[in-house]
Amino acid sequence: MRREHIALAIFIVLIVIACYLFYAIFRPFLASIIWGAVLAGVFHPLNSLLGRRIKRHNLRALIMCIIVVAVIIVPAVVIALGLIGEVTSAFPKFKQAIESGQLDFLLKPRTYGWNEKIQQLLGNHIDLSSLDLESIIGKNIERLTAFLLQQVSNFVGNFSAAIVSFGLAVFSMFFFFRDGERLVRRLRELLPMSEDLKTSLTGRLKEVIEASIYGGVLVAAIQGILGGLIFWIIGLPSPIFWGTVMAVLSLIPIVGPYLIYIPASIILILAGSWIRGAILFALGVLVVSQSDNLLRPIIISSRTRIHTLVLFFSILGGLKVFGLLGIILGPVVASVVLTLLEVYKPILGKSEPHEAMPK
Repeated sequence: MRREHIALAIFIVLIVIACYLFYAIFRPFLASIIWGAVLAGVFHPLNSLLGRRIKRHNLRALIMCIIVVAVIIVPAVVIALGLIGEVTSAFPKFKQAIESGQLDFLLKPRTYGWNEKIQQLLGNHIDLSSLDLESIIGKNIERLTAFLLQQVSNFVGNFSAAIVSFGLAVFSMFFFFRDGERLVRRLRELLPMSEDLKTSLTGRLKEVIEASIYGGVLVAAIQGILGGLIFWIIGLPSPIFWGTVMAVLSLIPIVGPYLIYIPASIILILAGSWIRGAILFALGVLVVSQSDNLLRPIIISSRTRIHTLVLFFSILGGLKVFGLLGIILGPVVASVVLTLLEVYKPILGKSEPHEAMPK
């Protein structure tokens, strides 16, 4: 018996070592593999539809990869060119606005007496005699400029690596399209639970993934388009850029496009454009934000059945751990944990009568 225990312990150690080495080998490529799996899952309905007409698995997977690359690359190139054009044109306009004095109300608050006004308003409660708004604003603009230049430099430096990662994701996606259903069946067979629990768990994960991908991206796209259109109608610069930023912010619960349109409204009002500032604020609150309040509960929350607090921190934590993939993987991990707890609840319920103490 002792020999069996020793043999079992050695076997477990070997499994742990082998799994660690397996993880170490695949770790540099995990992000590309996961992206391939996610994209294959997103386009699985189209793959199944195409499978009814094309029986050759390799040909079908190749066609699907071409379709996915076209769907991703073409809009990405169009948006990227638009962003580059708007950012490129924004710097001369910003420089001209500074030289003409249009931004003096923001960059030179002493000219408008902001220090004195704030001192009169809050001086009885807080000592603001040493407050220098102009110096604070100047330093923060310098930091923002340095940050933007650094991000541009990082983007250029990582561009070749991003192309390689995207190529590996497409390569992985080919095999997920070709062998995905068989792989899912094998994984289901390895799960140490009953068929009912397997069905419950896989169905729950499917709902969360579909809601996170389809719902989250759809809501973000709608808010970004609405925000960009409002910026364009009002005549604000770089509507594509700010619409894209609002779309990205919309992916994170609680955080949203209001971080863009509210400061923009305040700047317009302070600059003297009261009507444009009020219109931007009203349309932002009534159109952009309300579209989120209307669509998100219908598309996402009702399907994920995850509390908003858990969803919020799962996305933030996912972004920190997995990067951009965390928007999807964070809620998926949270859903797995909550589903397993739901599965374990009946077991606890059955054990309670045996553990109850006599009164």
